[in-house]
Amino acid sequence: MENKYTDNIVEHAFFGIDENIPADRTTVVYLRDLMKVHATLAELIQFFHQPLHMQTLEDVEKYLGTLETNGAYKLMTLAHHDIMSRMLPSDMEALIEGSALDAPNSPHYFEE
Repeated sequence: MENKYTDNIVEHAFFGIDENIPADRTTVVYLRDLMKVHATLAELIQFFHQPLHMQTLEDVEKYLGTLETNGAYKLMTLAHHDIMSRMLPSDMEALIEGSALDAPNSPHYFEE
């Protein structure tokens, strides 16, 4: 089967969520955790909204850093794996690990 690629990152990221999670379902989260995820997104927007921040590949690589540095990659990893995992109800793990949220097309950056 030929793999197709998409430039629609929003559709790719949100695939299957509306179909598999009722709009009125809620969960309770710690405000401190929610604010850390909010701050993570705000930091990413602050960097990526301004083309002058990323004029070279080196600019982006320095900003992202690695897990060993305190750059944006570590920040995203902490927000996703450490903080968000505590926020999600236990039954969401099966949904995430299953194929219900797997988009049929890969993002364009996977294309060789």
